[in-house]
Amino acid sequence: MIHCEQDLLANLIELSPKNARHKFRQCIFEAWDWKCAYCDKQLDTKSATIDHILPKFKGGHNVKSNMICSCSKCNRLKGSHLLEDWYNPSYKFYQEDRLDKIKQWIEQDSSIKILSPDKATPYITNDFYIGWVAS
Repeated sequence: MIHCEQDLLANLIELSPKNARHKFRQCIFEAWDWKCAYCDKQLDTKSATIDHILPKFKGGHNVKSNMICSCSKCNRLKGSHLLEDWYNPSYKFYQEDRLDKIKQWIEQDSSIKILSPDKATPYITNDFYIGWVAS
C-alpha cells in the first residue's frame, strides 16, 4: 500500500523522486475513478487536480488519506476551507453519499508496508537507482 510519495522511495522502488510523486498521484486518481470527489465530474490527465482535505496551510500533510481527486473548479472553490465548513448541503454539488466516501477515504488504513531486508535483495540498475527484488 502506498501511503505517501516517500513510501515509494523508502521501499527503494526503482523510481526517481519525480516519478514517485507522479505514481503516487496516479494511484489517487485511479482510486477515485478519475472523478472529482466533490462534484463527481469525469476528469482526465489535464483536468484532474489533487486537493488536500485538510489544507497544508492548516497543518495537512501529503498523505494519501488527506489527498483526493478534484476538478480544478472545486479545488479552487474549497481553497483553504475545512471540509466540514465548505462541503455541506449549501454547496451546489453536495451529496451525502460523496461525503460518506470522502470520510471513508480519510479513515482508511494508513499503515506503511516496507519490505524486510531478509525478504528483499538489493540490486543496482545504474549509477542513480537502487532497486529491491522480493526474494
